[in-house]
Amino acid sequence: MTRGATLRITEVEPILLRGDRAYRAAAGAEEATDNGDWQLLVRVGTDEGLTGWADAETLAPAAVAIIAGQSMGIMGFRTLSELLIGENPLDVERLWDKLYVGSAYYGRRGVAMQCLSAIDNCLWSIRAQAAGMSLARLLGGRRRDRITAYASTLFRETPEAMEEAARGYVSRGFRAVKFGWGVFGEDPGRDRELVAAARAALGPDRHLLVDPGWYPVGWKTPGPMRSRRQAEALCDWLADYDVGWVEDFIHPERFDEYAYVRARSPVPIAAGEQVATIWDFQRFIGEGCVDVIQPDLSRCGGVSVATKVAGLAEQAGIDLVPHSWLTHLLTGYSLQLIATLPRARFVEFNVSQSPLTAGIARASFALDADGAVPIPDSPGIGVEVDLDFIRAHRVN
Repeated sequence: MTRGATLRITEVEPILLRGDRAYRAAAGAEEATDNGDWQLLVRVGTDEGLTGWADAETLAPAAVAIIAGQSMGIMGFRTLSELLIGENPLDVERLWDKLYVGSAYYGRRGVAMQCLSAIDNCLWSIRAQAAGMSLARLLGGRRRDRITAYASTLFRETPEAMEEAARGYVSRGFRAVKFGWGVFGEDPGRDRELVAAARAALGPDRHLLVDPGWYPVGWKTPGPMRSRRQAEALCDWLADYDVGWVEDFIHPERFDEYAYVRARSPVPIAAGEQVATIWDFQRFIGEGCVDVIQPDLSRCGGVSVATKVAGLAEQAGIDLVPHSWLTHLLTGYSLQLIATLPRARFVEFNVSQSPLTAGIARASFALDADGAVPIPDSPGIGVEVDLDFIRAHRVN
Protein backbone atom coordinates (compact mmCIF):
# COMPACT_ATOMS: atom_id res chain seq x y z
CA MET A 1 0.00 0.00 0.00
CA THR A 2 1.41 3.37 -1.04
CA ARG A 3 1.65 6.06 1.62
CA GLY A 4 1.58 9.67 0.60
CA ALA A 5 1.61 13.34 1.36
CA THR A 6 1.13 13.21 5.14
CA LEU A 7 4.27 11.17 5.91
CA ARG A 8 6.80 13.16 7.94
CA ILE A 9 10.38 12.73 9.17
CA THR A 10 10.49 12.77 12.98
CA GLU A 11 14.06 11.63 13.69
CA VAL A 12 17.47 11.76 12.02
CA GLU A 13 19.77 9.88 14.34
CA PRO A 14 23.52 9.31 13.95
CA ILE A 15 24.56 6.19 15.86
CA LEU A 16 28.21 5.77 16.73
CA LEU A 17 29.34 2.19 17.35
CA ARG A 18 32.60 1.06 18.96
CA GLY A 19 34.43 -2.18 18.20
CA ASP A 20 37.69 -3.76 19.32
CA ARG A 21 39.50 -4.55 16.06
CA ALA A 22 41.91 -2.36 14.10
CA TYR A 23 42.18 -2.25 10.33
CA ARG A 24 44.93 -4.67 9.38
CA ALA A 25 46.27 -6.86 6.62
CA ALA A 26 46.96 -10.44 7.66
CA ALA A 27 50.54 -11.68 7.77
CA GLY A 28 49.49 -15.23 6.94
CA ALA A 29 46.57 -16.61 4.99
CA GLU A 30 44.01 -15.76 7.68
CA GLU A 31 41.44 -13.11 6.83
CA ALA A 32 42.28 -9.42 6.91
CA THR A 33 40.18 -6.96 8.94
CA ASP A 34 38.33 -3.86 7.77
CA ASN A 35 37.66 -0.81 9.95
CA GLY A 36 36.59 -2.58 13.12
CA ASP A 37 37.10 0.14 15.73
CA TRP A 38 34.40 2.69 14.86
CA GLN A 39 31.32 2.59 12.65
CA LEU A 40 28.64 5.19 11.99
CA LEU A 41 25.04 4.27 11.26
CA VAL A 42 22.26 6.68 10.35
CA ARG A 43 18.62 6.06 11.16
CA VAL A 44 15.78 8.15 9.73
CA GLY A 45 12.44 7.67 11.47
CA THR A 46 8.94 8.77 10.42
CA ASP A 47 5.61 9.41 12.08
CA GLU A 48 4.10 6.30 10.48
CA GLY A 49 6.76 3.91 11.73
CA LEU A 50 8.74 3.54 8.51
CA THR A 51 12.48 3.60 9.21
CA GLY A 52 15.51 3.83 6.96
CA TRP A 53 18.98 2.60 7.96
CA ALA A 54 22.32 3.23 6.27
CA ASP A 55 26.02 3.02 7.05
CA ALA A 56 28.72 5.58 6.38
CA GLU A 57 32.48 5.21 6.05
CA THR A 58 33.85 8.47 7.36
CA LEU A 59 35.35 10.17 10.41
CA ALA A 60 32.46 9.08 12.59
CA PRO A 61 32.73 11.53 15.54
CA ALA A 62 32.76 14.49 13.14
CA ALA A 63 29.80 13.04 11.25
CA VAL A 64 27.72 12.93 14.43
CA ALA A 65 28.12 16.69 14.81
CA ILE A 66 27.30 17.34 11.16
CA ILE A 67 24.08 15.36 11.39
CA ALA A 68 22.82 16.26 14.85
CA GLY A 69 25.09 18.87 16.41
CA GLN A 70 24.58 22.64 16.67
CA SER A 71 23.43 24.60 13.64
CA MET A 72 24.42 28.19 12.91
CA GLY A 73 21.83 30.79 12.04
CA ILE A 74 22.77 31.35 8.41
CA MET A 75 21.81 29.03 5.56
CA GLY A 76 24.76 26.91 4.47
CA PHE A 77 25.82 26.12 8.04
CA ARG A 78 22.87 23.97 9.16
CA THR A 79 22.98 20.47 10.59
CA LEU A 80 21.39 17.88 8.38
CA SER A 81 18.82 16.78 10.94
CA GLU A 82 17.55 20.34 11.37
CA LEU A 83 17.05 20.56 7.61
CA LEU A 84 15.03 17.34 7.53
CA ILE A 85 12.75 17.22 10.58
CA GLY A 86 9.14 17.70 9.49
CA GLU A 87 9.83 17.04 5.81
CA ASN A 88 8.15 14.36 3.70
CA PRO A 89 10.76 11.59 3.18
CA LEU A 90 9.24 10.69 -0.18
CA ASP A 91 10.55 13.97 -1.64
CA VAL A 92 14.01 12.45 -1.93
CA GLU A 93 15.42 14.45 -4.83
CA ARG A 94 14.23 17.79 -3.42
CA LEU A 95 15.66 16.92 -0.02
CA TRP A 96 19.04 16.05 -1.57
CA ASP A 97 19.21 19.60 -2.92
CA LYS A 98 18.09 21.05 0.42
CA LEU A 99 20.80 19.15 2.30
CA TYR A 100 23.47 20.09 -0.23
CA VAL A 101 22.65 23.80 -0.14
CA GLY A 102 22.05 23.79 3.61
CA SER A 103 25.55 22.45 4.30
CA ALA A 104 27.33 24.16 1.41
CA TYR A 105 29.68 26.36 3.41
CA TYR A 106 31.18 23.52 5.41
CA GLY A 107 30.39 20.58 3.15
CA ARG A 108 29.94 19.91 -0.58
CA ARG A 109 32.40 16.99 -0.37
CA GLY A 110 34.14 14.92 2.32
CA VAL A 111 32.45 14.14 5.64
CA ALA A 112 29.34 16.20 4.92
CA MET A 113 28.78 14.45 1.58
CA GLN A 114 29.25 11.07 3.24
CA CYS A 115 26.59 11.99 5.82
CA LEU A 116 24.31 13.24 3.06
CA SER A 117 24.86 9.95 1.21
CA ALA A 118 23.76 7.89 4.21
CA ILE A 119 20.65 10.02 4.71
CA ASP A 120 19.77 9.85 1.02
CA ASN A 121 20.03 6.06 1.15
CA CYS A 122 17.71 5.99 4.18
CA LEU A 123 15.15 8.12 2.38
CA TRP A 124 15.16 5.85 -0.66
CA SER A 125 14.65 2.84 1.61
CA ILE A 126 11.68 4.57 3.25
CA ARG A 127 10.27 5.51 -0.15
CA ALA A 128 10.49 1.88 -1.30
CA GLN A 129 8.90 0.62 1.92
CA ALA A 130 6.09 3.17 1.57
CA ALA A 131 5.45 1.90 -1.97
CA GLY A 132 5.50 -1.71 -0.75
CA MET A 133 8.25 -2.77 -3.14
CA SER A 134 11.97 -3.37 -3.34
CA LEU A 135 14.18 -0.40 -4.09
CA ALA A 136 15.14 -1.92 -7.46
CA ARG A 137 11.50 -2.05 -8.56
CA LEU A 138 10.98 1.51 -7.37
CA LEU A 139 14.00 2.62 -9.42
CA GLY A 140 12.58 1.15 -12.61
CA GLY A 141 12.53 -2.61 -12.30
CA ARG A 142 14.68 -5.68 -11.77
CA ARG A 143 16.70 -6.87 -14.75
CA ARG A 144 18.27 -9.73 -12.76
CA ASP A 145 17.71 -11.63 -9.54
CA ARG A 146 21.35 -12.54 -8.79
CA ILE A 147 24.85 -11.29 -9.53
CA THR A 148 28.36 -12.77 -9.38
CA ALA A 149 30.13 -11.74 -6.18
CA TYR A 150 33.84 -11.08 -5.92
CA ALA A 151 35.64 -11.63 -2.64
CA SER A 152 37.23 -8.34 -1.62
CA THR A 153 40.20 -8.54 0.71
CA LEU A 154 43.73 -7.27 1.40
CA PHE A 155 47.07 -8.51 0.08
CA ARG A 156 48.87 -11.00 2.33
CA GLU A 157 52.59 -10.67 3.01
CA THR A 158 54.02 -13.75 1.27
CA PRO A 159 53.31 -15.69 -1.94
CA GLU A 160 52.54 -18.78 0.14
CA ALA A 161 49.93 -16.91 2.17
CA MET A 162 48.45 -15.47 -1.02
CA GLU A 163 48.09 -18.93 -2.53
CA GLU A 164 46.47 -20.34 0.59
CA ALA A 165 44.07 -17.39 0.90
CA ALA A 166 43.11 -17.56 -2.78
CA ARG A 167 42.46 -21.30 -2.55
CA GLY A 168 40.23 -20.59 0.43
CA TYR A 169 38.06 -18.23 -1.61
CA VAL A 170 37.85 -20.80 -4.40
CA SER A 171 36.70 -23.44 -1.92
CA ARG A 172 33.97 -21.04 -0.74
CA GLY A 173 32.66 -20.79 -4.29
CA PHE A 174 33.93 -17.39 -5.41
CA ARG A 175 34.50 -16.99 -9.14
CA ALA A 176 36.37 -13.70 -8.66
CA VAL A 177 38.71 -12.26 -6.03
CA LYS A 178 40.12 -8.78 -5.51
CA PHE A 179 43.30 -8.26 -3.50
CA GLY A 180 44.16 -4.72 -2.47
CA TRP A 181 46.45 -2.49 -0.42
CA GLY A 182 48.15 -4.32 2.48
CA VAL A 183 51.86 -4.67 1.73
CA PHE A 184 51.44 -3.96 -1.99
CA GLY A 185 53.83 -1.25 -3.15
CA GLU A 186 56.54 -1.76 -0.54
CA ASP A 187 58.67 -4.05 -2.73
CA PRO A 188 58.10 -4.22 -6.52
CA GLY A 189 59.63 -7.69 -6.76
CA ARG A 190 57.41 -9.03 -4.03
CA ASP A 191 54.37 -7.32 -5.59
CA ARG A 192 54.84 -9.42 -8.74
CA GLU A 193 55.32 -12.58 -6.69
CA LEU A 194 52.09 -11.94 -4.75
CA VAL A 195 50.03 -11.38 -7.89
CA ALA A 196 51.60 -14.42 -9.59
CA ALA A 197 50.74 -16.56 -6.56
CA ALA A 198 47.13 -15.39 -6.58
CA ARG A 199 46.78 -16.07 -10.30
CA ALA A 200 48.26 -19.56 -9.94
CA ALA A 201 45.90 -20.44 -7.09
CA LEU A 202 42.80 -19.04 -8.79
CA GLY A 203 43.53 -20.72 -12.10
CA PRO A 204 42.75 -19.39 -15.57
CA ASP A 205 38.95 -19.54 -15.26
CA ARG A 206 38.50 -17.15 -12.33
CA HIS A 207 38.78 -13.38 -12.26
CA LEU A 208 41.70 -11.74 -10.46
CA LEU A 209 41.25 -8.03 -9.67
CA VAL A 210 43.95 -5.79 -8.15
CA ASP A 211 43.58 -2.64 -6.04
CA PRO A 212 47.15 -1.35 -5.51
CA GLY A 213 46.26 1.75 -3.48
CA TRP A 214 47.33 5.29 -4.29
CA TYR A 215 50.88 5.09 -2.94
CA PRO A 216 53.88 3.44 -4.62
CA VAL A 217 55.37 2.60 -1.20
CA GLY A 218 52.36 1.05 0.54
CA TRP A 219 49.63 2.46 2.76
CA LYS A 220 51.61 2.27 6.01
CA THR A 221 54.08 4.97 4.96
CA PRO A 222 52.30 7.15 2.40
CA GLY A 223 54.56 9.24 0.26
CA PRO A 224 54.51 10.85 -3.20
CA MET A 225 51.90 9.66 -5.70
CA ARG A 226 52.92 7.33 -8.51
CA SER A 227 54.36 9.07 -11.52
CA ARG A 228 52.83 8.47 -14.94
CA ARG A 229 55.73 6.22 -15.80
CA GLN A 230 55.21 4.17 -12.62
CA ALA A 231 51.47 3.88 -13.24
CA GLU A 232 51.99 2.77 -16.83
CA ALA A 233 54.63 0.24 -15.78
CA LEU A 234 52.30 -1.17 -13.13
CA CYS A 235 49.54 -1.72 -15.69
CA ASP A 236 51.98 -3.29 -18.14
CA TRP A 237 53.22 -6.01 -15.79
CA LEU A 238 49.78 -6.69 -14.30
CA ALA A 239 48.63 -7.56 -17.81
CA ASP A 240 51.03 -10.52 -17.70
CA TYR A 241 48.72 -12.11 -15.11
CA ASP A 242 45.42 -11.57 -16.93
CA VAL A 243 44.18 -9.10 -14.34
CA GLY A 244 40.54 -8.15 -14.89
CA TRP A 245 41.12 -4.57 -13.80
CA VAL A 246 43.54 -2.39 -11.85
CA GLU A 247 41.65 -0.20 -9.40
CA ASP A 248 41.96 3.22 -7.81
CA PHE A 249 45.76 3.40 -8.10
CA ILE A 250 46.00 7.11 -8.95
CA HIS A 251 45.02 9.90 -6.59
CA PRO A 252 41.29 10.63 -7.05
CA GLU A 253 41.88 14.33 -7.75
CA ARG A 254 44.04 13.50 -10.80
CA PHE A 255 41.45 13.06 -13.51
CA ASP A 256 44.03 13.98 -16.15
CA GLU A 257 46.36 11.26 -14.90
CA TYR A 258 43.63 8.63 -15.06
CA ALA A 259 42.74 9.57 -18.64
CA TYR A 260 46.39 9.53 -19.72
CA VAL A 261 47.14 6.12 -18.21
CA ARG A 262 43.85 4.55 -19.31
CA ALA A 263 44.59 5.50 -22.94
CA ARG A 264 47.82 3.48 -22.73
CA SER A 265 47.00 0.65 -20.35
CA PRO A 266 46.64 -2.96 -21.56
CA VAL A 267 44.54 -3.63 -18.42
CA PRO A 268 41.07 -2.14 -17.84
CA ILE A 269 41.04 0.75 -15.37
CA ALA A 270 38.47 0.84 -12.53
CA ALA A 271 37.96 3.78 -10.16
CA GLY A 272 35.44 6.23 -8.75
CA GLU A 273 34.96 5.19 -5.12
CA GLN A 274 36.27 8.60 -3.98
CA VAL A 275 34.26 10.63 -6.49
CA ALA A 276 31.15 12.46 -5.26
CA THR A 277 28.27 14.41 -6.87
CA ILE A 278 26.97 13.93 -10.38
CA TRP A 279 29.05 16.89 -11.58
CA ASP A 280 32.35 15.24 -10.71
CA PHE A 281 31.21 11.93 -12.20
CA GLN A 282 30.28 13.72 -15.41
CA ARG A 283 33.84 15.00 -15.64
CA PHE A 284 35.43 11.72 -14.57
CA ILE A 285 33.54 9.64 -17.12
CA GLY A 286 33.43 12.32 -19.80
CA GLU A 287 37.21 12.79 -19.75
CA GLY A 288 37.74 9.07 -20.41
CA CYS A 289 39.22 8.11 -17.05
CA VAL A 290 37.89 4.57 -16.60
CA ASP A 291 36.60 1.37 -18.15
CA VAL A 292 34.73 0.51 -14.93
CA ILE A 293 33.12 3.23 -12.83
CA GLN A 294 32.82 2.44 -9.10
CA PRO A 295 30.54 4.82 -7.21
CA ASP A 296 30.36 4.08 -3.49
CA LEU A 297 26.78 4.70 -2.36
CA SER A 298 28.00 5.69 1.10
CA ARG A 299 30.22 8.43 -0.36
CA CYS A 300 29.02 9.52 -3.80
CA GLY A 301 25.81 11.24 -2.73
CA GLY A 302 23.74 8.12 -2.20
CA VAL A 303 21.21 6.40 -4.42
CA SER A 304 20.15 9.74 -5.92
CA VAL A 305 23.60 10.26 -7.42
CA ALA A 306 24.38 6.61 -8.17
CA THR A 307 21.30 6.18 -10.39
CA LYS A 308 22.42 9.17 -12.46
CA VAL A 309 25.93 7.73 -12.69
CA ALA A 310 24.39 4.54 -14.07
CA GLY A 311 22.90 6.60 -16.89
CA LEU A 312 26.26 8.21 -17.63
CA ALA A 313 27.96 4.80 -17.68
CA GLU A 314 25.40 3.43 -20.12
CA GLN A 315 25.85 6.40 -22.44
CA ALA A 316 29.64 6.04 -22.30
CA GLY A 317 29.56 2.27 -22.87
CA ILE A 318 31.45 1.46 -19.68
CA ASP A 319 30.63 -0.90 -16.82
CA LEU A 320 29.40 0.13 -13.39
CA VAL A 321 30.41 -1.95 -10.35
CA PRO A 322 29.67 -0.20 -7.04
CA HIS A 323 32.40 -0.03 -4.45
CA SER A 324 30.86 -1.64 -1.34
CA TRP A 325 33.52 -2.60 1.20
CA LEU A 326 31.55 -1.96 4.36
CA THR A 327 28.56 -3.60 6.10
CA HIS A 328 25.69 -5.62 4.61
CA LEU A 329 23.65 -2.41 4.53
CA LEU A 330 25.89 -0.97 1.82
CA THR A 331 25.91 -4.33 0.05
CA GLY A 332 22.11 -4.27 0.12
CA TYR A 333 21.87 -0.82 -1.44
CA SER A 334 24.49 -1.77 -4.04
CA LEU A 335 22.60 -4.92 -4.97
CA GLN A 336 19.39 -2.97 -5.51
CA LEU A 337 21.21 -0.61 -7.89
CA ILE A 338 22.88 -3.53 -9.67
CA ALA A 339 19.50 -5.18 -10.23
CA THR A 340 18.43 -2.21 -12.38
CA LEU A 341 21.51 -1.97 -14.63
CA PRO A 342 21.26 -2.93 -18.30
CA ARG A 343 24.61 -4.72 -17.94
CA ALA A 344 26.15 -5.90 -14.67
CA ARG A 345 29.32 -7.85 -13.89
CA PHE A 346 29.90 -8.09 -10.14
CA VAL A 347 28.95 -7.08 -6.65
CA GLU A 348 31.83 -6.42 -4.26
CA PHE A 349 31.54 -8.74 -1.26
CA ASN A 350 33.50 -7.69 1.82
CA VAL A 351 34.97 -10.93 3.17
CA SER A 352 37.15 -8.96 5.61
CA GLN A 353 34.36 -7.73 7.86
CA SER A 354 35.32 -7.25 11.49
CA PRO A 355 33.00 -8.43 14.26
CA LEU A 356 31.69 -4.84 14.35
CA THR A 357 30.86 -4.43 10.66
CA ALA A 358 29.63 -8.02 10.35
CA GLY A 359 27.28 -7.77 13.32
CA ILE A 360 25.31 -4.69 12.32
CA ALA A 361 23.01 -6.20 9.71
CA ARG A 362 21.54 -9.58 8.82
CA ALA A 363 21.30 -10.75 5.23
CA SER A 364 21.27 -14.07 3.38
CA PHE A 365 24.01 -13.43 0.85
CA ALA A 366 25.14 -17.05 0.45
CA LEU A 367 26.82 -17.92 -2.86
CA ASP A 368 25.06 -20.28 -5.23
CA ALA A 369 26.80 -22.94 -7.33
CA ASP A 370 27.86 -20.30 -9.87
CA GLY A 371 29.39 -17.94 -7.32
CA ALA A 372 26.45 -15.52 -7.41
CA VAL A 373 24.43 -13.95 -4.60
CA PRO A 374 20.65 -13.42 -4.66
CA ILE A 375 19.28 -9.87 -4.92
CA PRO A 376 16.47 -9.39 -2.36
CA ASP A 377 13.03 -8.42 -3.66
CA SER A 378 11.29 -7.55 -0.39
CA PRO A 379 10.16 -3.97 0.39
CA GLY A 380 13.14 -1.69 0.95
CA ILE A 381 16.60 -3.20 0.46
CA GLY A 382 16.05 -6.65 1.95
CA VAL A 383 18.57 -6.19 4.78
CA GLU A 384 17.57 -5.98 8.45
CA VAL A 385 19.68 -4.40 11.17
CA ASP A 386 20.36 -6.24 14.42
CA LEU A 387 18.95 -3.85 17.03
CA ASP A 388 20.34 -5.82 19.96
CA PHE A 389 23.85 -5.72 18.48
CA ILE A 390 23.55 -1.99 17.85
CA ARG A 391 22.40 -1.30 21.42
CA ALA A 392 25.30 -3.33 22.77
CA HIS A 393 27.93 -1.42 20.78
CA ARG A 394 26.66 2.15 20.57
CA VAL A 395 28.54 4.88 22.43
CA ASN A 396 26.33 7.92 21.81
